[in-house]
Amino acid sequence: MTAVKINTYHWGRRSPTCSRTSRWPSRRDIAGECRAHGNLGSAYFSKGNYKEALTSHRYQLVLAMKCKDTQAAASALTSLGHVYTAIGDYPNALASHKQCVQLVKQMGDKLQEAREIGNVGAVYLAMGDFDSAVDCHMEHLRIAKHLNNKVEEARAYSNLGSSHHYKRNFDQAIAFHNHVLRIAQDLGDRTIEARAYAGLGHAARCMSDYGQAQRWHEKQLDMALSTKDKVAEGRACSNLGIVYQLMGHHDAALKLHQAHLNIARLLQDRAGMGRAYGNIGNAYSAMGYYEQAIKYHKQELTISKEVNDRMSEASTHGNLAVAYQALGMHEMALLHYHSHLNIARELKDTAGEACALLNLGNCHSSRGEFAQAVPYYEQYLMLSQELHDTEGEARACHFLGYAHYCLGNFKEAIRYYDQDLALAKDLQDRKSMGRAYCNLGLAHLALGNSETALECQKYFLGESSWHGSLQGIKSSKI
Repeated sequence: MTAVKINTYHWGRRSPTCSRTSRWPSRRDIAGECRAHGNLGSAYFSKGNYKEALTSHRYQLVLAMKCKDTQAAASALTSLGHVYTAIGDYPNALASHKQCVQLVKQMGDKLQEAREIGNVGAVYLAMGDFDSAVDCHMEHLRIAKHLNNKVEEARAYSNLGSSHHYKRNFDQAIAFHNHVLRIAQDLGDRTIEARAYAGLGHAARCMSDYGQAQRWHEKQLDMALSTKDKVAEGRACSNLGIVYQLMGHHDAALKLHQAHLNIARLLQDRAGMGRAYGNIGNAYSAMGYYEQAIKYHKQELTISKEVNDRMSEASTHGNLAVAYQALGMHEMALLHYHSHLNIARELKDTAGEACALLNLGNCHSSRGEFAQAVPYYEQYLMLSQELHDTEGEARACHFLGYAHYCLGNFKEAIRYYDQDLALAKDLQDRKSMGRAYCNLGLAHLALGNSETALECQKYFLGESSWHGSLQGIKSSKI
């Protein structure tokens, strides 16, 4: 079912018409009603009230089509696309934005065409189709350059940077975000400059350069404060809080996430409040305060359901499961992990599905239920291969090797540890290579292959010496 084919006429009353003999409003009145629904939908969206936003923009679309107002129909379609994206309904989001592209092409509006192609790219990115996302954003950039529209160029470069983040091409992502920064500084546009700092901070964070990420997000926050943009300020507080959390500065992280929560409350932004509750919960989990974490994640879950944000609902189930597992409440953990998995599959969120599968495998493994863990790890391996996630593939092989080793299936363990080693070599990850050699040595020893086991342990010691610390040796063991 696509967005515009939903039967929006069955609302318990006759549909409006432009006929003069009808007791319904005139065409001019319908046009005004159409605009009102559009404005109402935008207001609901800004508050994170996605159910109401969806209803309003559906009304807007029907009325626009009734009046044959192409511009209003395009506006409704792009708004519907944004709402569908926010709630994780990517097929309808994609259909809405693609139909909007067709409409604006008919109108000959190249600027709006460029923006809508960018919106299509954003949906592809959310769906994990990174190559299609890049293609869309490159077309967006081409049109923006043809129009000599620097603001639109910056938007396209920013989206290209985000796409390359997810492709793990961080150097390329940084290059695109630097383009955004140069354009912003040339234009003297602080809003675009803040967006550039956010992208650069995200790239640095993905590369584990937390010090640099901190500096970029501090600049993002400074820009937001200088423009008195509370939404941007909340976003910057959230990003900076995540970095502080990764650096182990939990008190500072909590203060920033609380600041984000206060701003979201001030703006009556329910979706923003949900994200802030989630980040506070994650901070408490990192500090080992799991009961507190559960309290905040439950509030996050309530809001996710309230605003019909299925993507957020899925990840919140995952966060609750992690906290319950840490408290030894494995049945509750499994319940939430399965909820995460089911919603991810419903949304066709392959990355989310992979995360849930890995966590389910680890949960069973932590209870010594290795036979139950293996199918989840096998599915995680297949999805990692589909996603071209080499690190995930290596992780899956490691855990499959470990599970089979614990089950006494030493030949299977060796098969997976060999794959783990090959992938570690591809990644040039010497620590993981050392771990794989150690595990291979133990598996061969269990089969009585003493010579092979000895060779593997020699390689393991060589890799461990390269790291130069006994801590590295300890962390490489099964």
